[in-house]
Amino acid sequence: MRKFFIDADQAAKAEADKLIEIRGGDVNHIVNVLRMKKGDVLHLCATDGREFEAGIESFDSSCVRAEVLSVSKNTTEPDVRVTLIQGVPKGDKMELIIQKAVELGACEIIPAMTEHTVVRLNESEGNKKQARWQKIAEEASKQCGRGIVPRVASPVSLKAALENRPEEEVKLFAYENEEETSLKKILTELGENFRGAVSVVIGPEGGFSLAEAEFARGCGFRAFSLGRRILRTETAGMAALSGIRCFFED
Repeated sequence: MRKFFIDADQAAKAEADKLIEIRGGDVNHIVNVLRMKKGDVLHLCATDGREFEAGIESFDSSCVRAEVLSVSKNTTEPDVRVTLIQGVPKGDKMELIIQKAVELGACEIIPAMTEHTVVRLNESEGNKKQARWQKIAEEASKQCGRGIVPRVASPVSLKAALENRPEEEVKLFAYENEEETSLKKILTELGENFRGAVSVVIGPEGGFSLAEAEFARGCGFRAFSLGRRILRTETAGMAALSGIRCFFED
């Protein structure tokens, strides 16, 4: 069953009225792509963690109207909220990173411009990239059964990405020069019952400069190693997210 996403206000109105109206691009997808008909059941995920099953009552070119059949709590979202702060890589690697990060449970993705970032984006170019990246996140969320669409931010400087993160958050950055502290060691210290938030920072091709590593430490981020081999930037984030997911969920 295909998932569609609604916001918290839509969810509250749907639960109260036992009826939901879907507008925008999803209408074309439901009516013309999937060719769904009256009586077919939609699976709707709300940003507040609820899920709805709703039977189509009627539709036209601008709106699909459906009766709410059931409301339940989403069970696919991770127990530990992870934000991936990713150094922007060359080419279209960021698209792959976003897709896989969503599949692996990242709740937010922040593209960061670093000293070794090859690509340089002005504000207009960054906004265009962000719109495409957000669409990729939405499609990945639908495909893998997420209960939310993770937010993809517009590209910011590494300084802006690291400053002012929530004080209670566990802050980590993968660093090829770290020899003593592994991700496994940090997760073991947190314990399997940890249910807080984690930020993981991954560098672009070329990793972090020494100054960036020191700045990260000054912002409260702890360096960790991903093993004996140096991973590509598009692999490193996936390795970290997989390790976190397996430790706390599977």
